[in-house]
This record gives sequence, C-alpha cells and structure tokens, in this order.
Amino acid sequence: MPSNPLKDNMICDLGTIKAQSQLPISMSAPSTCESYTAATTKPAGPHCRSRVKVITGPPKSLCLPHLCGLENIASVLVVRQESPWDTYRKAITYEIAGKVTIATRRTRPSRMVAIRTYAKENARRLIYRFGRLEHRNVLSLRECYMHEDLTFFLVDDLPLTLAHVVAFPSVYPSETELGSIICQVTSLDHCIDCTPKQSEAAYIAALPSITMRLMQKYDKDQGVVGVNDLERWPIDSAAVGFLSATETAGSIKSLGTVSSPRKVSYNANFQ
Repeated sequence: MPSNPLKDNMICDLGTIKAQSQLPISMSAPSTCESYTAATTKPAGPHCRSRVKVITGPPKSLCLPHLCGLENIASVLVVRQESPWDTYRKAITYEIAGKVTIATRRTRPSRMVAIRTYAKENARRLIYRFGRLEHRNVLSLRECYMHEDLTFFLVDDLPLTLAHVVAFPSVYPSETELGSIICQVTSLDHCIDCTPKQSEAAYIAALPSITMRLMQKYDKDQGVVGVNDLERWPIDSAAVGFLSATETAGSIKSLGTVSSPRKVSYNANFQ
C-alpha cells in the first residue's frame, strides 16, 4: 500500500510532551483582567488556540458615524489656531470686495490660493454664514486660521489675472511659473474660432507682447522682441529661447516643443 505523505511527515516527540506535562503550574493571581480571563478560560475545542480578550471600561463614542452622516465630508471646516503665513507665502495682496491675498505654499508651491482677512470678532458670524450657504456662485470656505486679532479664511476664489501680475511692479514670475503661464496660453489654440485655411499669425503676434510684459512689465520699442534685464533673464534661459522663437514661429503648435540650451522645454504638457 502506498504510504500516506502526511503521516510520514508527522514526528511525535514523547519525551518532550512528558517533560512539559510535569512543569509546575503557577497559582499567582493574574495582574490584569485580560490575563485572568485568559488563564481561567479553557479552549472550546482542540483547534482553538487564541486567547479571549475582554475590553473593560465605559462604552466608547465613535466619530465616524457623525462624519458619514454629513452630505459632503469635504465641507468639514478645519480651524487652526495659528498664523497662515507659517504654511503659506504671500505673493500679491490687494482690495477686491475686501482684502485678499494670493499666496503659495512654502513647501512644494505648485498652486496658488486665495486668503481673505477679517476681524476676529466677526469670525463666528462669518463661519456660520459660510456653513449655511453652498452655491456655485457663492464663495466656499476651505480652511480657517485664527491668529492674534485676525481671522484668515482660505476660500475657493482666485481673482488673479495676468493683468494683476503685470501691474504689480515687484512681482516677477520665476522661469518655471512663466513656463506654466505660457503653456496655458498656447494650449488655448483650440479655442480660436477659425477655419483650417485661416492663418494663426494674428494670434502668434500677440505672444511676444504677452511674454515680454510678464518678464519685464513692458514691450520694447518699435516692435523689437527681447528683454533688457539679462541678469534676471539670462540669454541662454528657456524663457529667452521661447521669446526668440515667437518671431519666426509659423504656428502655435510649432511652439509646443521649443527649448533653450538649458534643455527646459516649454511644451503643452508642462504643469
């Protein structure tokens, strides 16, 4: 008869079993309720090896059902007792239906946010109003910061245009930020209402002016394309390379892969 592989692999050490059965049993009282239950509870069957754990104390209240009961879990307001400028860096501050500051995160500043400032005594009333109103045409409150005598609301509006960036004399985009702006502008070519036979020359002609105003706040005289501040914008920078390419570009699409000697590409996939 063929041997059973399971029985062949079973080794029974009778000496070890006999020695373990003669070990003295400690009668000291368990130190915790869990250990007492584990010591006095016998296994229900030969295959039950896990100990029974008993949780003592009053019933615990859970927060999860409360959050799940909300219609929109993203609407839970975060209120922080700290300055928002520990997290964000100011970029532009101006008046538009109240004081608003456009800021970026200090770490990984890839996106801009709008922060509105109010007196601290009005915080409770404003938070109540923001919580009661939810409409696409009404501001939504995302975060709230309490610091000293002021309240700072992180709202979902971003009233910033390229005209604002050009108008502020001390605000200059970095090369990365300029590339992001230009890529968004050139990606709007699909919005141009024209037939395939119509030329894009009129739209390409506007790009040098837009780029120069972002780089140095003004156009050069007599239609010359270029920048005067070579310390801020070196001649071999990606920004100057793109600006030079706009003079000879035949289409907006041809500007999609323009790169400078530094190999920084101003393509439409740049984010």
